[in-house]
Amino acid sequence: MVTMMGWTLMSNAQRYEIDRGRVFFGDEVMMEADARNFVDLGSGYAKDRMNVYMNGHVLENVDPSTFRLKKRPTWHHHGREEKGEPAPENRGYFKTNFNVYFGDKKIDAMASTFVDLGGGYAKDSFNVFYFGEKLKGCMASSFEILEGGYAKDSFNVYYRGTKMEGVMASSFKYTGNGYGQDHFNAYYKGKKLE
Repeated sequence: MVTMMGWTLMSNAQRYEIDRGRVFFGDEVMMEADARNFVDLGSGYAKDRMNVYMNGHVLENVDPSTFRLKKRPTWHHHGREEKGEPAPENRGYFKTNFNVYFGDKKIDAMASTFVDLGGGYAKDSFNVFYFGEKLKGCMASSFEILEGGYAKDSFNVYYRGTKMEGVMASSFKYTGNGYGQDHFNAYYKGKKLE
């Protein structure tokens, strides 16, 4: 009979275990992990004094002394689905002193000016991002989140990260329950009403 002596760190469906001075992710030994100062951060992330890990793998070029996991909303709207779905637990923005990540993917953003705006949107001094993807042509200096999935900059209006064509950004406002309007048209969930 084998008795496992150690302690378990739980993170939703992900599981880190420390047993006899070794760190495990599931059944796999994490050879590079230091059990003496290993910390489960939740959502599949962990760190020790030398590395940051996601789902048991080292995140390259991430400084564990500056790494912080930002709490994220549990629900988000995905694509154009109205109901939304649970956000994958290993997704969301986080940054170190020099890099910005969405989940395990490094994004081309300036960490020193990066701000998570919520609802999947984020920006730095020059770019706007939606769930880690750069919004082409979006003006970061004037970008603002509205309600109901809408956002805008000085020239364009966006619905859940997609640019809405032909909308007058200067007069666009959210009117509630998925509706928005500019001086000439009304919109519902990003679509022009006829």
